[in-house]
Amino acid sequence: MLFLVIATVAVFGRIIGHDFIFNWDDNRYVAENSAIRGFSWKNLREIFTSSYVGNYAPVQMLSYMLDYELWELRAGGFLLTNLFLHTVNGLLFYRILISWYGDRFLALVASAIFLLHPVQVESVAWVSQRKNLLAMLFFLLAWDLYRRYRDTSTENAGWFYGASLAAFVAALLSKSVVVVFPIVLVLYEFCFPSKSRPLRFRSIIPYLLAAIIIAGITVYIQRTEFGGGRAPFHGGSPLATLLTMLTVLCRYLEMLFYPAGLSAAYAPPIHTSLDASVTGSILVLAGIAAAGVFMFKRDRRGGFWLLFFFVALLPVSQIVPLVTLMNDRYLYFPLLGAAVLAGTGAGFLRKKLGSQRERLLYAGVGLVILLLAAASFQRTAVWRSPLSLWSDAVAKSPGASYAWSSLAEVYFRDLRVDEAVQGYEHSLELDPKNRMAISALGPIYTELGELDRGQVMLKKFLELRPEDVKGWAYLGINYYNRGDKAEAERMYRKALTFQPDSKKVIFLLGDLALEEKQYSLALEYFGTADSMMPNDPDPAYRLACVAAQAGHADQALGWLEKALALGYRGFDDLYDDQRLAPLWNDPRFAMLLSRYFPNN
Repeated sequence: MLFLVIATVAVFGRIIGHDFIFNWDDNRYVAENSAIRGFSWKNLREIFTSSYVGNYAPVQMLSYMLDYELWELRAGGFLLTNLFLHTVNGLLFYRILISWYGDRFLALVASAIFLLHPVQVESVAWVSQRKNLLAMLFFLLAWDLYRRYRDTSTENAGWFYGASLAAFVAALLSKSVVVVFPIVLVLYEFCFPSKSRPLRFRSIIPYLLAAIIIAGITVYIQRTEFGGGRAPFHGGSPLATLLTMLTVLCRYLEMLFYPAGLSAAYAPPIHTSLDASVTGSILVLAGIAAAGVFMFKRDRRGGFWLLFFFVALLPVSQIVPLVTLMNDRYLYFPLLGAAVLAGTGAGFLRKKLGSQRERLLYAGVGLVILLLAAASFQRTAVWRSPLSLWSDAVAKSPGASYAWSSLAEVYFRDLRVDEAVQGYEHSLELDPKNRMAISALGPIYTELGELDRGQVMLKKFLELRPEDVKGWAYLGINYYNRGDKAEAERMYRKALTFQPDSKKVIFLLGDLALEEKQYSLALEYFGTADSMMPNDPDPAYRLACVAAQAGHADQALGWLEKALALGYRGFDDLYDDQRLAPLWNDPRFAMLLSRYFPNN
């Protein structure tokens, strides 16, 4: 077990120096989520009554709250917790296999593969995949406790059963992928029959009911209006999705044996007919099914783990269509089955080879594990930052529209505007419906003065998201830059209907009213902003501008003093902003500035 801990820390330890992936869920789960910033009744109520990124996972959010108490918003602390959870999962898996098989070599090989395989990097090195790690922790605990309940006839059996059910509920509240657990239990009962307690299907019914409830909630909140990943059938039909998933399943199998070309985003080709790739995949899967039947006849336990691999893939097999067809993280649970099959094979070879050739077997197994660990160590570096992650993704999957738009977002944040525009435009070439690119290009084109292109993109985006406040506001800015102030005002008002407390939109309306010398209307807008944000200096500053333009010097100076007292520090603006020009010759204006800017 010490070897497993040391190896896991050595491979994944470098992630502690990594950043949040700000443009891939880490912002919505952690960096910009006020609900995880410390334990309070308000925050607890928020996380248990809200969904995040289309997921209802309060246990995941609770773990972030604990991290915030320990590390605040230091990404390394959150990733340290990920590493800890992954290591514990591997040790728990090892312990469970020992109790089932009594073979330390088998358990060591299986656990090492589970812990060190490169497809696990995404789940460990990405803060947002905490849900995967937590779900696995409680999944394994629920399974082990169920085994104790089933294999004991003492008075503790009821306690084990209750604890198992509670652990399963915690797993469901971490990530809904564990809804397959009742199926796993039925297969487990059939393949690992208990001598002390015969199978009673009614003992599995509570697990099934809990799974159905969470599955229903998940399907509902995975809709796009909740930020979820629901999507139409890929290729336009269930048949096309099925044919495509057959090839994806074979790609997963390839990744287990040859984990090269791993990426944060994939763009597997869509298959709408029975072509060569689909036919080949069917033959491969049929061969695996035949091997499974053979394994069942020889040893049910071996056949169980083969079945487990495919059962664990069911939630991400597009039965309910999701935006992404495949991801590395989707193999976190199935890898349990593949790892035990590998461990069982190694154990079988050890018996066949005999004691004289054991060293050769150990060397071979050690070399395989070392190669997996080296590949994982290399892969962890890719997750260092959003720039390194998405640069790698577009190199590995150049047809992935989402990867290009994500890289473009990183470029834009780094003020590499030309590269950002190129990235967004390329992502639209790959997927004309890419919302991220459409929503970004509208404002960017508008700011660059390409008003026609900006307007096309903004209107296209608003067709997809008709209640988007930012979209309506930028469409108003586009009209304003064209000189159509009446239409600009109409767009701003439209935006305000969807978010009446939007500071940006209120300021746009107030600035427009001030420019049109509608002073009473401007005072109304900025006064509203000031009442909503009494500690924000910006509304007070704008009220000073309105009063100055209206010729009310006393009021203007009063508002300006409030803005300065609240922290307004734009000294140069005070002499450059023509709206304050009527105050420049007033001695009280100079006195205010000398009081708040004594060194200027």
